[in-house]
Amino acid sequence: MKTKTLLVIFGLGAVLFFGFDSTASADVNIPGMGSGAYDVPSVGGPGDSVDKAPVCDMRARPKITKVEPDPMKPGDKITIKGENFGTKECFVGVSFGSMADGTKISFKYVNETTVEATVPATKPGLTRVNVVTNAGSSQAIVLIQSK
Repeated sequence: MKTKTLLVIFGLGAVLFFGFDSTASADVNIPGMGSGAYDVPSVGGPGDSVDKAPVCDMRARPKITKVEPDPMKPGDKITIKGENFGTKECFVGVSFGSMADGTKISFKYVNETTVEATVPATKPGLTRVNVVTNAGSSQAIVLIQSK
């Protein structure tokens, strides 16, 4: 019998099962849901994809310590230095200004303390540079000059 560890998450709570037989079923009582059979698909994907997923340290919040050059212009390549950028697999991206505009930013993950990015076409003035990892985000205020 092959056993695995199973983590079941409900809203803000989680239940961890050790020695779970992956070919069997598990009975879980969810308060307020009553009893019965529920078909719950795995969000981990097929096969062993969960086993191969990166392990990201969710306690290590990223922190930007320096952005160079500052001031900068659209099209400039910049270097973002900091702490806790995590592994390449756990690094999500870089954005400028509000993250809601959907502008795709060209960036290169160098290591867990350095990321390089290209300043997008944006209006001049003070704006935020955001670094996003699986553990959170950090921002720094920079000056964008006219091109």
